Amino acid sequence: MSGPVNDWLNFVQRMARNPRAIGAISPASAALAETMAAQVDFSAPGRVLELGPGTGAVTKALIRRGMGTEKVVAIEADATFARLLRGRFPGLDVVEGDATDARRLERLGPFSAIISSLPLLNFPNHERVALVRELLRLVPPGAPFVQYSYGVKPPLPRSADLKVTLAARVWRNLPPARIWLFQTRGADALETERVWEKVG
Repeated sequence: MSGPVNDWLNFVQRMARNPRAIGAISPASAALAETMAAQVDFSAPGRVLELGPGTGAVTKALIRRGMGTEKVVAIEADATFARLLRGRFPGLDVVEGDATDARRLERLGPFSAIISSLPLLNFPNHERVALVRELLRLVPPGAPFVQYSYGVKPPLPRSADLKVTLAARVWRNLPPARIWLFQTRGADALETERVWEKVG
């Protein structure tokens, strides 16, 4: 049985057991994974924190684009997926545990970016806003939190200190997906915006 078919079967089995933890109906397509990986600045200091890697589609895309496995920390709650990742990507730092535990994850940094396959839309709005804000504390201001979603609207609302950008639409995925960037604005950026608002 081919790798992609095995991945799909593993994915469906995990989803049936815990549908809230897995928000897709199939693993991320190569097109989606490549587009997500393209949002990360490989030259930035620190490691990339990957949340909910599943079968490793985005991990593979990061490595294909030239990022070494030692530069990625993969946080996976599912034991089957964690074993698969360790076997598939020798040298990858796979941590089996809760990807929403920001305090624990902080000890694994520093991080240059976060790339997430967490099913944010499965959680109430106030929970997902609190979670992303807490995780963004793990990266410098302006560093991206890369998230895909199947919704038309962004998973998080924009605010004065949180920049939300639609980075891409990926039609070659089941179902079609949107990639969002969440970034905190540093104090300097906020002050500049206030000055321009007064001038305007």
